Amino acid sequence: MPFSIDAGMVEVLGVCEKAEFACAELYHLFADLFKDDREIFYLWLRTALEEENRARLFALMAKLRHDNIIASVVLEMEQAEDTLQHIRGLMAELKEKPPTLREALQIGMELETRLDRLMRQNVVKFADETYEKSFLAITNSKRLELLQEACQRLAVA
Repeated sequence: MPFSIDAGMVEVLGVCEKAEFACAELYHLFADLFKDDREIFYLWLRTALEEENRARLFALMAKLRHDNIIASVVLEMEQAEDTLQHIRGLMAELKEKPPTLREALQIGMELETRLDRLMRQNVVKFADETYEKSFLAITNSKRLELLQEACQRLAVA
């Protein structure tokens, strides 16, 4: 059965892409803020690069919309836009008043939880289970766990 997602669904994927890039920008800001701590700098840099890869995945999904890979987009535009606005609002606040390392880690954990929740809701419904497993394998990383570990190490220090 051929699938074709409409322009509105492509827009949702575009907003998801923007949200991931905005999150990456925020993590790059954190990397710059904490560049004197090599371990923390690399944690934020790696996390930012992973967000950029997730953003590119959304762009790829939009391009593949006519290839019978995506059955539908499940995420509502409002939810995607709320997430994007939340990240942009955080960015504006944090440029004005840079966070402490503990605050940055807590912000990162909250963002990762929020973005993972969106991913787990599958943003898209795939035409085949194999595509879904591949998508989840690509988007599943240890970012949240790494941020939690860094926060715990900070508490001990």
